[in-house]
Amino acid sequence: MTQKYPTYHFGKDFRDKLDRFVKQFIDDGLNEFSKEFANIDDFIAGALVDNRDAGEKKLRTTPKEKYLLETVAFKIYDELNRKAFNKTEKTLIVLPDCLSLHNPDCEKEDKPYGDICMSCTKSCRAYHVVELAKKYDAEVTFSKRKLSEQIEHYAKKMGDFGVIGIACIMMLTEGMRTAHDLNIPTRGVLLSFTGCDHWNEKEFASGFQLSWLKSILEEKHGR
Repeated sequence: MTQKYPTYHFGKDFRDKLDRFVKQFIDDGLNEFSKEFANIDDFIAGALVDNRDAGEKKLRTTPKEKYLLETVAFKIYDELNRKAFNKTEKTLIVLPDCLSLHNPDCEKEDKPYGDICMSCTKSCRAYHVVELAKKYDAEVTFSKRKLSEQIEHYAKKMGDFGVIGIACIMMLTEGMRTAHDLNIPTRGVLLSFTGCDHWNEKEFASGFQLSWLKSILEEKHGR
């Protein structure tokens, strides 16, 4: 009798196939994104000898291969969540603190489950997110470190909703995993560059493509 396997079944040649696939994936990926990842090696070299604490040093010395892995993981989660997100009634947009032009002295209103942008400066990227969100009746909040508690709070408040996260590669992908565990469909927009103190000696506002966020909202609402 032939055994029936419910999902996958790894044969004797699987390990070799996986090794070949991963090597090709890394080689092709780093070649494809060589321009985007051009500064990583030099940054890691500097981070290895800086005086940051152990936790910061671990983050700052993240291997280039993990940047690639997490970028692709983000994209896969984004595609997997697409249909479910578009079917939700409401939308929550979660911003990183580093998006604020005035970070760390932003005038946002401090709330226990996510600070609220006060739209104080038109040149601030957070201001433009808030203005775009108004067109689609979406809520906007800044992220909190305990993301699971933040999402659970908004789930009780908003009911049927989906999340759009805006963040750096590492934080966005991890956040999408957290939302997935809570059964909240989440899409994302990657920061184009990071200005927070994790990566810089002097903070400045991070950037992202507003058109990317707009396209997600347009796809959901059909306008």
